[in-house]
Amino acid sequence: MDSRINVSRRKLLMQGATTAAAVALGGNWSIARAKPSKIVVATSGGALEAAYRPAYYKPWIAKTGIEIVSTANTYAKLKAMIDANAVEWDVAQLDGAVAATFAQQGLLEPLDYSIIDKSPLLANAAKPNYVISDVVGCVVAWNTQRVTKAQTPENWTDVFDLKRFAGQRGFWKQAYQTLEIALLADGVPKSKLYPLDVDRALKSLEKIRSEIFWWGSGAQSAQILSNGDVSAEMGWNGRLIDLRKSGAPIDYHFNDSLFVGDAWVVPKGSKNKKEAMEFIALALDAKNQATFAGVIPYGPTNKNALQYIDKARMPDLPSSEQNYSRGVLQDFDWWGANGAATGAKFDKWLLG
Repeated sequence: MDSRINVSRRKLLMQGATTAAAVALGGNWSIARAKPSKIVVATSGGALEAAYRPAYYKPWIAKTGIEIVSTANTYAKLKAMIDANAVEWDVAQLDGAVAATFAQQGLLEPLDYSIIDKSPLLANAAKPNYVISDVVGCVVAWNTQRVTKAQTPENWTDVFDLKRFAGQRGFWKQAYQTLEIALLADGVPKSKLYPLDVDRALKSLEKIRSEIFWWGSGAQSAQILSNGDVSAEMGWNGRLIDLRKSGAPIDYHFNDSLFVGDAWVVPKGSKNKKEAMEFIALALDAKNQATFAGVIPYGPTNKNALQYIDKARMPDLPSSEQNYSRGVLQDFDWWGANGAATGAKFDKWLLG
């Protein structure tokens, strides 16, 4: 046999073995897979997206050379892409409870915690298929022209006390978060909030039903409080802080807060899973999270980030040491398992 033919056959067999090994490794071997030129990150846009750019996008591009294409995180589109096996997103930012719901529906990739360091994160922030990326405070807020200093509500029980001060109370027209607030107002300890006693929560809301102003968006909640349409409300700290600093007649605190947050996820079928995991790891880095918290008043989930944040910023952040102990973190997995049935029950009560 010609020796050249024999050498070619050996080379062909070696190449075949290399290709087979790459396939067996899921295509993650550098020989079989080139680095992508871009990844797609889906977010809710607005102020959150504006904070992501300096905190996460800029250092990611500088470190990897991989561009980021930002797109809207339309929830219905995520499921449709996965069902059609045509996933366009690599990473997505979702509400924590939505992430838990999608995880239970099998729509998300398992996170690779050999790449993502979960050791410095807040307790219960790291889940198998999603990781909480920031902490937002659903806070006790009031209009300072309609509520005197002596009447200032210290907790949700005070907000539900119609004898304490006159005027309507503002609540989000959703079961999510509102039912937790109703239970805290009814005296349920933070440590025993979950599993939610939905019937008790609805009875608590029933006591003040005639004085509830139902708001539908964060922007509306800020407007009705600033205008004095409501005397007190549940509101998100990020929506209220600029109004307070600008001199609007509103105030709030973190006593009795329900802490909620956004989550990073990787949609099932992402074409760039390795880079998606690496991006999430970078977005949870302490210094990068500190940059994020300096742009938007949402607290970091990496506890080490606090050392890099200006002390003057700490009172504004839900997860600072002075604020986080005053509230309770939402149980996202409870909502993932029970959200549909609970929402239906809440909607039926609204119509009652």
